Amino acid sequence: MSQASAPQDLDLLPLADRLRWLLAVRAGLVVALPLAAWAVTRTAQTLPLQYLLVPGVALLAFGLLLQGLSGRGRRWAVLAITAPVMLDAVHLGWALYLTGGIDSPVVYVIVLHVLAVSLLSSFRSGLKMALWHSLVVMCVLEGITTGSLPARGVEGFDKLTYSVFLTVVWVTAVTTAVLGAVNERELRRRRYDEEALRRLAAALHEAESTTEVAEALLDFTVDAADAAVAAVHCHVPDGATGPAVDLAVRRRGDGEAEELRGIAPPAPGSLLADVGARGHTFLAAMTAPDPWVDEVLDGARRVVAIPFGLDGQGSGVLTFTDDARTGSRIQQRRVGVAEQAVAHAATAFARVALLEHLQRSALTDGLTGVSNRRAFDAALDRELSIAARADAPLAVLIFDLDHFKKLNDTFGHQAGDDVLRGVGAALRGSARQGDVVARYGGEEFAVVMPGAEADDAIAFARRIRTVLAEVEAPRTITASVGISCHRGAGAAAADLLHAADTALYASKAGGRDQARMDGVEGPVSGVAVDDGVLPVQYPWQEPAAAH
Repeated sequence: MSQASAPQDLDLLPLADRLRWLLAVRAGLVVALPLAAWAVTRTAQTLPLQYLLVPGVALLAFGLLLQGLSGRGRRWAVLAITAPVMLDAVHLGWALYLTGGIDSPVVYVIVLHVLAVSLLSSFRSGLKMALWHSLVVMCVLEGITTGSLPARGVEGFDKLTYSVFLTVVWVTAVTTAVLGAVNERELRRRRYDEEALRRLAAALHEAESTTEVAEALLDFTVDAADAAVAAVHCHVPDGATGPAVDLAVRRRGDGEAEELRGIAPPAPGSLLADVGARGHTFLAAMTAPDPWVDEVLDGARRVVAIPFGLDGQGSGVLTFTDDARTGSRIQQRRVGVAEQAVAHAATAFARVALLEHLQRSALTDGLTGVSNRRAFDAALDRELSIAARADAPLAVLIFDLDHFKKLNDTFGHQAGDDVLRGVGAALRGSARQGDVVARYGGEEFAVVMPGAEADDAIAFARRIRTVLAEVEAPRTITASVGISCHRGAGAAAADLLHAADTALYASKAGGRDQARMDGVEGPVSGVAVDDGVLPVQYPWQEPAAAH
């Protein structure tokens, strides 16, 4: 972060506080201590006290005046710091002359003044003040040597004593500057990290989805942890309200966060799986290929992985690239702030995951675990709008379980509910990522297939015919299927559903256990089309009435 763009609240010591402290230093060091030195060192040749007291009072008054004007703006505040400090050095040089020259106790006051300015202003100001004090003292000693200033028993310029003076002043200034620069950089970094964590907490508070939580965490990681690439993976296991969910979001440098679709879940033995099993931060030096690291983190060789839990609802891992030396302070700081961020984000993930769970529950059929009719209608409208903008294909399939009412009457409603659950699971397991499977009503199910051409829809209908036969039930489960397809704009949801429904009735009228497509003559999947599949014999039917 540049100095110009740094927030004002990241200043280590505000200007108003610096002015107050410098005023206290001026009163104590620059005015009071030289007066004490005058009292200790005075001789018959020493000038009266007023020669030191009056300039000191004037210096304090001038500092108070500029401090009062500092409220007019930053330039006045800077002037209120620099001008009196420069005059402080002149006053101390004058006090040095009045109290015995280079052997005066004021020398120690000068050293303390350099130290105070370095700490209260900046290490650069401390070095400038050391230079200014060196020049002022040299001018005083040269003035005595040349007679410009009456000697009054004070020795003039001596190379040895002046060299010792310079050594003490500059060692103090340089040492303070070095230590101050290190500490100032560390304090600024900590202040910045605290501010970044506050911004993260605010973003997490406003997040309404797991994707938004992941994006906020990645923004923090790339910025505060200086990561070139960072990614979050969250896993919610399969449950009654839906299938397993694997969310993967990545951000590269200054780019936008992107949700990764089609990324395979971490395999056993991979970095993410291992970190999740360990349950603590892992700093990995990649020595072998890892699908997640290679594909998501661009094949990084050094990776930091921080796991977190979702309050019993799942788990996740934050991963980011690491270019710092192992065990260095930079690496420790990056890992430390990232762990703090993950702790904040884990709570937000759990909160949002619970919210999404409740939202899914409101849009999920309680018996089968697939979407309900309300969610299906919303998904169809949404995907139609996307297909219209992208000129993309879209397919809708409606499934009706054959003779389901007779199954209920023969084996009981509990058996019927078990069959519906099995069918819902079979449809969910066979659908592609992005497909929306819903219970359309009673024993009817429907599927929205974004981006699916006619061949994709037919292949899905054939696949479903196979998996339905494997559903555990008192008798083999079959279904009649109606398919409608459309590309681009110009179709309403009602039109697609009517076309699929018409094809469904054609399937039922044609003997059931088959799929028909709107606008296509005859079945596209079924006994008459798929070789090697025998007609289903139901226990309540005569052999001659197989359909």
